[in-house]
Amino acid sequence: MSTTANPQGIQPPTAQRTAGGEDRRNAKRRYAIQFAVWCVGLIVFLITCVIIHGHPKPYSFDLSITQTVQGFKVPDYIDAIFTFPSTLNNPVPSEIALGLWLAFMLIMALITRLRGRSPLTWLQSVVFLVVTVMSSAGLNVLADDLVGRPRPNPHTEPIHVMGPIVPFPTYPSGHTEHDVAYYGFLLYLSFTKPVREWRYRWFLLPLQLYAVYDILMIGYSRILEGDHWFTDVMGGYLEGTVYLFFFIFLYRWVTTWLAKWREERKAKASIQ
Repeated sequence: MSTTANPQGIQPPTAQRTAGGEDRRNAKRRYAIQFAVWCVGLIVFLITCVIIHGHPKPYSFDLSITQTVQGFKVPDYIDAIFTFPSTLNNPVPSEIALGLWLAFMLIMALITRLRGRSPLTWLQSVVFLVVTVMSSAGLNVLADDLVGRPRPNPHTEPIHVMGPIVPFPTYPSGHTEHDVAYYGFLLYLSFTKPVREWRYRWFLLPLQLYAVYDILMIGYSRILEGDHWFTDVMGGYLEGTVYLFFFIFLYRWVTTWLAKWREERKAKASIQ
């Protein structure tokens, strides 16, 4: 994540510029609007949890959407493309994928260090990716337990469930929430200023495209496989977005704090 303009990765903040290289005045206005939208999103999500808790059965449009999606006849390879995000999001493949990302970032941090530059940006990204994924997963489990909506059941509803019925509540969709938080945060990192100025940033384009595909398709695949209702998926998208932006806000704050801390260290070293 080193840059051509600033090989240290994190830019020192000034009175006019943030640590991310943005105009501070414009950034404050934008952050205020984003925070207000985030609060609205959080309130809406909590309201939906209360509503679904009081009405745990699927709505009529939930059932009709599932039947419509499962009624489409497509070739097997198309079906595999639709369901791949769900397969990759299962516990073992998901843990392997996250482990590979962490290994890649740690290797890049080591390479950066060996080249005599600060690996702080890479290490910060590693920590935040782990915290974002693990914290959002824990909060999703808590939300599922509190709402307590039963899983779609082919014995009581005229639908198909491709795999075994998972003995966990269904609202909001954990797969959907996970992918929005996980791939959404990776996308955010890939568009931060240090990465945009990275000489080899174009190597990330296939991964960025896959992240967008996965986020868009995970909800459809959950309905197609019969594991979630449409409202579960929408709740997962909303929940994941709320968590994602919370950790983006936190990442920005820590980035600014680290930049100020490094500037203070340099100032003290120059005095000594």
